[in-house]
Amino acid sequence: MSDDRIIDFNELKNKVKDTDVDKFEQYIYNLYFSVMDGSMSMSEFSRKIFDYMNDNNISQEKFMNIQKKFMERYGMDSQEIEKQLKNFGIDPSTINMGNLDPSNMNEDQLNNIRKAAGFYERYGSKIQPKSCIYATIKNDVNDITIMIDQDKVMLYSNKKINLVDAELNEFLLSYKNMFNNKIRVVLCENCTEYDY
Repeated sequence: MSDDRIIDFNELKNKVKDTDVDKFEQYIYNLYFSVMDGSMSMSEFSRKIFDYMNDNNISQEKFMNIQKKFMERYGMDSQEIEKQLKNFGIDPSTINMGNLDPSNMNEDQLNNIRKAAGFYERYGSKIQPKSCIYATIKNDVNDITIMIDQDKVMLYSNKKINLVDAELNEFLLSYKNMFNNKIRVVLCENCTEYDY
């Protein structure tokens, strides 16, 4: 018998159909709106995702495939996202969501999840995700980390910031010209860092 006649049931089981993506999309939007209106915490959101996988008998691999198709539907490149995660030191191929099943966890892993859930339960309403841009200027005059949040530019340095720095002023002017409006510059100089 030739190999082309062998049926790989795992491949069939993990194949994603448009109806799988439609169903997941509706489910995720309902969860998202529950989080946004405050009726659900982030820890409940995570638990509901795992409940969805269990209730619909979805393997980890199929779930990842559904997420990829979902992102592609909205014009997101899953390979680009994977590349960005790797830049942050996260390798998606090594993340095993199956380990998040409490029956597969040791006591330390369970405690870490409880701590994280407790933190988000307590402070979740105060936390807002932000998408910021970071840059650095390191020259003879300054050693600055720059964090840009729309029209707000924060300059961080563990030294006094020299505002006469030509490189800094060129950077700020270039960014300001993108808006054709004023930007707010916040100085955080003589910053102290410590391990807590």
